[in-house]
Amino acid sequence: SSYQQSSVTVQLEGGKTFICKDVLPQPGGVILDLGCGTGELSAFLAELVGPHGHVIAVDPDTNRLNLAKETHRHVKNLFFVEGNSDEFQGMGSKKYDLIFSNFVFHWIPDKDKAFRNMFDSLKAGGKIAIHYIDALLPFITTSFEVLNPETAEKFNKMFCFDTRDNIDCMCRAAGFDVVSSYYAYDKTVVYPSMENLQWLVGTSH
Repeated sequence: SSYQQSSVTVQLEGGKTFICKDVLPQPGGVILDLGCGTGELSAFLAELVGPHGHVIAVDPDTNRLNLAKETHRHVKNLFFVEGNSDEFQGMGSKKYDLIFSNFVFHWIPDKDKAFRNMFDSLKAGGKIAIHYIDALLPFITTSFEVLNPETAEKFNKMFCFDTRDNIDCMCRAAGFDVVSSYYAYDKTVVYPSMENLQWLVGTSH
């Protein structure tokens, strides 16, 4: 699918860097990938935890999940399930070592609730790792307005941005210790076409 192809371009390498630099999943770990899309990073996480660990990957979009199941059907320790930040497999069970979310949090309206749900689903000593954006670069907004003016306003209203300081505060209020929080700057131009901009819209649900 065009979403899957663009996801590889836009998300995969940055996501892998984040995982290897900061997330550091451990062999044997149990991971929730919250907002997995077509599952490319879910499969990478499953590879890192190895055969004694497993990954539960959730997304609200059944078409993406079906594509993920087909694409990654050979990965035996990876399971795709419909869900979102309000309701996901294992919520409240304290079963996860790690909850990972890449390029999702800026779509979630009730971030306080999302943090509470995640906190209640982690084992003692478990952690979350989230990668999100807090604003759109001007060239993205302008490009979308020029290329797709009839939906530009709707597109801009779909985001639920908040500042890093506010998100850190919500995280602490849910019970977490914020060990690391920083701005990551990607110098790569990853939106060279309308197709890739449409991918950004496609990540909204």
